[in-house]
Amino acid sequence: MADLRNLTVFNMAGRNMQYLSAKQRVIAQNIANASTPKYLARDIEEPAFLNASAAKSITQIMGLKTTHAKHYATLKSEADKTTSAGFRVYTPSPKEALTIDGNGVIIEDQVNEASKASSEYKKMITIYNSYKNMLSTANTKING
Repeated sequence: MADLRNLTVFNMAGRNMQYLSAKQRVIAQNIANASTPKYLARDIEEPAFLNASAAKSITQIMGLKTTHAKHYATLKSEADKTTSAGFRVYTPSPKEALTIDGNGVIIEDQVNEASKASSEYKKMITIYNSYKNMLSTANTKING
């Protein structure tokens, strides 16, 4: 079978799974530093196809043409840390009060985010496998 990563739906599903894996790593680092003084929880920016306001526009990912310069406008890139897969990791402003030692990690929030990321990852695997099976079935009927 051909390389499925060349098809848009597989490319996007694979990229989303990379993002969710990177998100789990950031969450794990946050939890590991829950008692580190002055440590603030970090987050990871969603890929452009999930969040149209990300640094890369959806037009670059999907190869779409625009008719006006302001369609799918992009933000200026920020000099924050990026993961090996190219996702931007940043430290959002704390929404809750910090602990006495300045730590901003709320374990319950991190566990909730980890659960969401895990559910999304399972959903992406299901989508990936569904499309793969659909292509396999179509290929069998054409070549069979």
